[in-house]
Amino acid sequence: MMLGVLAGSAQAYIRGNVSGVTGPGGYSGTKLDLVIGSDSFSVEPILETYGSDDAVYGGETYRTFTLRAALEKDKYAVGALAGMTPEVNDYSNKFFGGDITLTLTPGSGGKSRLAGPGSRAGSGGGKGVSRVDVGAGFKYTLHTQTIANVDKETGQAEGSLFAGAKVLMVNLAGSYTGYTYGDEDANAYEFVPGHNFITIARPKSSVNIKLDLPGQPLVTPYISYTATKYKAVSGQEAPDSSAYLFGAYLDFDMITANVGYQIFDQDGKKSFISLGAGIKF
Repeated sequence: MMLGVLAGSAQAYIRGNVSGVTGPGGYSGTKLDLVIGSDSFSVEPILETYGSDDAVYGGETYRTFTLRAALEKDKYAVGALAGMTPEVNDYSNKFFGGDITLTLTPGSGGKSRLAGPGSRAGSGGGKGVSRVDVGAGFKYTLHTQTIANVDKETGQAEGSLFAGAKVLMVNLAGSYTGYTYGDEDANAYEFVPGHNFITIARPKSSVNIKLDLPGQPLVTPYISYTATKYKAVSGQEAPDSSAYLFGAYLDFDMITANVGYQIFDQDGKKSFISLGAGIKF
């Protein structure tokens, strides 16, 4: 299918990225993704790994496999994804989801979205509000954990609303994600929007705001803030958390890179450093 996409149009393109994050307790994570597209259609296989010396991870490395497909037009973009985390340390999950993004200012910036899945920093400039994107997404995850030789399951549904705008020389994006759960028998391993690391908890709601400053030669600085509330687990309340992310994108035409430093505050501050690089042609 991928070879057919490339051979079928002169508008074919490839983007590949690899990134890594390190944090306290020996935490490490990597993400590899490859976007292969032609005209308005693209497919994106993704591999994410994460692990820590912390006892809750059991000293193991977890791997999450995702396949996403997207249709992008000037006025809208729709996507669907499905994936799984094979069993490690008696934990596994399966998930699927979809999203839609609408561009309220067609003709301004083409298919480069400012919010939602696949969004990325664009060029600055313009007067007033020169581009607006809005959208929504849904994802359902079934978490499975084996306890005393019995499989326990927790169903997790999450819905997101997001929007982005180019205002003068600034790109501003925001999202809200709400979560609901079925039986709460298994742990939930989750990437909260705005976090660079996996969260082993049951988030209840999360708000993320991100500010890009494009228009600088080669470099686009950014800052992000995430506030998250959590459900009680086994009758114990989980404190709210906040996360600040500072970083920059670097664009050298065919080669891209990014660096980030995140401060996570939940009953004490923890720091995470992320580095990434990519190629596009």
